[in-house]
Amino acid sequence: MDWARKTLPQVLFTDPDWFFWAVETRVFEDRGGLLRKEAKALELRAKAIRIPKKGGEVLAAEYFVHRPTMKFGNVDLVPESRRAHSGSPTWRAKVFDLSAPRSLAPYDKFGCKALVGLVKFHLFGSKSYRMTKERCEQFFEDDQNFDFDGLTID
Repeated sequence: MDWARKTLPQVLFTDPDWFFWAVETRVFEDRGGLLRKEAKALELRAKAIRIPKKGGEVLAAEYFVHRPTMKFGNVDLVPESRRAHSGSPTWRAKVFDLSAPRSLAPYDKFGCKALVGLVKFHLFGSKSYRMTKERCEQFFEDDQNFDFDGLTID
């Protein structure tokens, strides 16, 4: 992957693991004011992606941990009122959070790729929805795509 040719919004839909590693290791701090400011804004947005409304029920993102590896396993949209899943470790949030796999493991390329596919499925109807440069930038520029009050439920 040629990162020099990708915008940060593209990187978030391609390799969020790298993006959040770069934020954590302060890679953007040495890159000048505009890039640092953009990275900070995108970090906040990537952790607060609004869950689409479907019907009258309030939905939550239920994140599943893959028990054998204790890494990210899956995310599904469930009614907020539904009891938590039993069996696999899970947690819920009112938003999609592209940093979720890194909250479990410091390196999880597979989990991040799976999460991006699932988020694209829930937002755009297909895991393979093509995120062009323009689509990535438009998505992250639109304030309606984010819910900054989407705190973790459990």
